[in-house]
Amino acid sequence: MANVTTHPPASRAPVEIAIDRVWRFFCSVRAAVAEIVILALLVLIGTLRGSAVPQWIADAIPASQGLVDRWYAWDVYRSPVFAVLLAVMAVAIAVCTVNRVPGIWQTISNPKIRTTASFLKGADTSAAFAASTSGDDLRRCVEKSLRQKRYRVLTQHVGNETHLYADKNRYGKLGTFPFHLALILLLVGGIVGAYYGFREPEFVIPVGETRPVGNGTDLSVRLDSFEDGYTPGGVPTQFRSNVSILEDGKTVRTEQITVNQPVSYRNATFYQSGFGYTAQMRVVNRAGATVYAGQVALGIFNLSGNPESPAGYVEIPGTGTLLTVVAPDTNPRNAPDTDVLKLENGQMWVQLQPVGSTGAASASPETLPAAVVDQGKPVQVGDFTVTFERESRYTNLQVAYNPGIPIFFIASVLLVGGLVGSFYFPLRRIRGIIAPAPSGAVLTMAPLARRDWSGKRDFFAVVESIGVQLNIEPSIRKPADHKDWEGLIPVASNASQTR
Repeated sequence: MANVTTHPPASRAPVEIAIDRVWRFFCSVRAAVAEIVILALLVLIGTLRGSAVPQWIADAIPASQGLVDRWYAWDVYRSPVFAVLLAVMAVAIAVCTVNRVPGIWQTISNPKIRTTASFLKGADTSAAFAASTSGDDLRRCVEKSLRQKRYRVLTQHVGNETHLYADKNRYGKLGTFPFHLALILLLVGGIVGAYYGFREPEFVIPVGETRPVGNGTDLSVRLDSFEDGYTPGGVPTQFRSNVSILEDGKTVRTEQITVNQPVSYRNATFYQSGFGYTAQMRVVNRAGATVYAGQVALGIFNLSGNPESPAGYVEIPGTGTLLTVVAPDTNPRNAPDTDVLKLENGQMWVQLQPVGSTGAASASPETLPAAVVDQGKPVQVGDFTVTFERESRYTNLQVAYNPGIPIFFIASVLLVGGLVGSFYFPLRRIRGIIAPAPSGAVLTMAPLARRDWSGKRDFFAVVESIGVQLNIEPSIRKPADHKDWEGLIPVASNASQTR
């Protein structure tokens, strides 16, 4: 009786086990599905945050108001959760891509040549040539036909048979790597844009003034002029801003911005959002020094006491004082009883209040220093003399800054390049066996293209070329739904036919 001795498998180091588990997690299909589902939910939450849907939910379910408030306050795309998820997905794509490298390189550099008769017999598409020539002559003829079709041909002798492997466009398989690298860069660009980008929805610039973009950029925008047009009924038809973009104080671009024509420079894009009027104000302290001389954009808010009066405010530098300016009622015939101030054209109502004081400005001169100021006439308001000099215009832009744009551009080039390499240069493979026969030799060959109709069409072009070279009619096997991909004599449709 023979004794069999078994040896337990060698123990693995804890670090190796941990690395293997982490690697398997990133390669897991279940983990990938979970990541995609979580990402979709976060995107949905972040998208609905900018709509009225959360408040609609709160109105329908009052108990959810606190949750809805936190929903509005949570910027999903700038949250650590979103960034970590994108990073995990990027690592997962990288790991899966690395996993594929050995197999793809094996196919390119050292493919398996040997095949089996059972594979050729079971293939749904195949062709057989019975030649009266020797096996070597048949091989040379086949190699010539395949090389004319740009195939690489590899052969291997197995007993008295010659096994054949042919492929073309093998380097097209490498297209998967720039494609997956592009996916990683898209995720990286999303992280960079979420953390270092910003969007300024209210970027107000009066005519003739320059405003820095800020947020760590060295860009500024100057509004050179503003143009608008109206219908006879007074409805705006178009409005455009003529702006100059400055970098480090130097003009780098002069452009015209309209609603449907934003302007981009570097990673910043400027959109036309609205327009309005400004009041040119001058504030002088008791010592006679001018502490503020500039424009106050009107229409930023409406005064509670005069709901149809456009208003604006500005902080007077170095004084800790906020100057609120209110223009006349834009529609005095509508609810005239709400027009408490009764301002005329050429007048502004101003009010001074400490910066940081609670409550908005109100149309109550008794509570805080306030006065009606006629154009060009200085008025003492509290500790300051305020002058309304003139009205002007302003434009309201939206500024979107995304430093991930260069990354997205590189990713798009890699994405298109990878897709072109994969789809326009698909790998075509053919296997075959040349076996001796009483009258010469027999070649049986089949494509590795079970669901690739264009690959089968290419295979039958090779079959036709070999048939012409040998002056032999091949025996062909093909499925019933062959359609027109074989490029040869049509046959009756049935489950499978050989001729």
